[in-house]
Amino acid sequence: MPGGFPTPSSKTTESASCRHSRRMCRICQEEASCCSRGRRTLCLTTPVTFPTLLDEEYAVRQESFFYYLFGVKEVGCYACIDIDKEEITLFIPTPVLAHKIFMVVYDKGDFEKMYGTRTEYVKDMEMVVEKMGTKKIYVNYGKNSDSGLTTLVPEEKWMEKYPVDKDAVHPILCECRVIKSPQEIEIMRVAAKAGVECHLEAMKHCRPGVLESYVLSKLESYGKENYNTDIQPYLGIVASGMGAATLHYRLNDKLIEENELILCDCGQLIQGYASDITTTFPSNGKFTPEQKAIYNIVLKMNRTVEAKLKPGVSWRDMHLLSERILLSGLKDLGILKGDVKEMAEKRVGYLFMPHGLGHLIGIDVHEVGGYLKSTPERDAQPGLRNLRTARHMLERMAITVEPGCYFIDFLLNDGAKLLGIPTSYIDFDKIQPYMKLGGVRIEDDVVITETGIDLLSAGLPRTVEQIEAFMAGKDWKAIPEGSWISEVA
Repeated sequence: MPGGFPTPSSKTTESASCRHSRRMCRICQEEASCCSRGRRTLCLTTPVTFPTLLDEEYAVRQESFFYYLFGVKEVGCYACIDIDKEEITLFIPTPVLAHKIFMVVYDKGDFEKMYGTRTEYVKDMEMVVEKMGTKKIYVNYGKNSDSGLTTLVPEEKWMEKYPVDKDAVHPILCECRVIKSPQEIEIMRVAAKAGVECHLEAMKHCRPGVLESYVLSKLESYGKENYNTDIQPYLGIVASGMGAATLHYRLNDKLIEENELILCDCGQLIQGYASDITTTFPSNGKFTPEQKAIYNIVLKMNRTVEAKLKPGVSWRDMHLLSERILLSGLKDLGILKGDVKEMAEKRVGYLFMPHGLGHLIGIDVHEVGGYLKSTPERDAQPGLRNLRTARHMLERMAITVEPGCYFIDFLLNDGAKLLGIPTSYIDFDKIQPYMKLGGVRIEDDVVITETGIDLLSAGLPRTVEQIEAFMAGKDWKAIPEGSWISEVA
């Protein structure tokens, strides 16, 4: 592996999944909502996501809760956990022998060797569950607080003879996924390291005259060649110039021009766990004065938040702090005028950072657990309603820190009017030289520790001077980062 850092073995993932299942069982045993006596069984299913009307194979990714509990990559399976005995049974589709002509086909013995789990066929599931002495079935039913979509649950006809609980397990599983185990953190560290190396590769190949897709291809192919990343955790973004003002820019088809900023938002997927990293750098290796000024504001937002993160800190407070640093920096440039505190209260910061400060991360890029019944509710105000969580930080929680600053014409004009955000604080003459800049975002992956953070995505040139040195082929690591902690309260 590049840099001598080995990928965690498959045994690490398997044993971690077994621990996840046991942890969930023990919490269920203690929870009042799951305290009825008698055999209790959790049943889960994983979807088959092949396109209809086609007989070809496509890359698919396992349903996240299923992967978390069992570490199984193959889709179309079911699984049951005897909550009281803490025993797992995996159910797989009956193999069709003729399929061996076209693909690798696994039977029960293969699955038991791969995953160390008792395995039966789906057709025998009713009989096995009955032999377990099941008195009540729990399914993992719940709504994702980001997408609004609900989990897929088994709806077998034979399940109707048992009481089925749809409410108890989902919040328990979500909370389990929020707090990472040491094994999960090890895997995420490798995913972040892979992401860092891929971003460095993208910066090496970026230059005026190539397509955005060319830079993206270099990044993704590096991951495939060096880390065997066959699936990306999300669609990568390489946005040049004004494209960087579109938060989820997906075109990646523009020709990169001189003196443009490149916003590269791409991650890697290692053993089912994602990294999510964003870098912003100049197309020709040299920042213009306007680009440098905005970049330094965002870097200050990023580093100040990271310096303050620790258990007990409110993520909502960190978002508001980053907005105040942004407003103060834009005021220093003459783009804004007026009192920073007043502008923050009027939600002017949203006009320049129309997304949340970051999100939980893990098996899903936008990890579950952001909003549960036991956590702070979503704020309805512009900007704050975009936060994917408003939780207080907990030790071993993994989260991204991704402040940004964007110059979006619609938002600064019609959008502000629709939202009722005053634009009288903006000097529209002073802002003009910055409008073609597009946007800047700096994103890191961190894990909350007992006293601060573990920066998983370390190893990137982050200051203007470091980036320019790296793109010039010089030793950027010899340039100290210095302090970027803002004094804005």
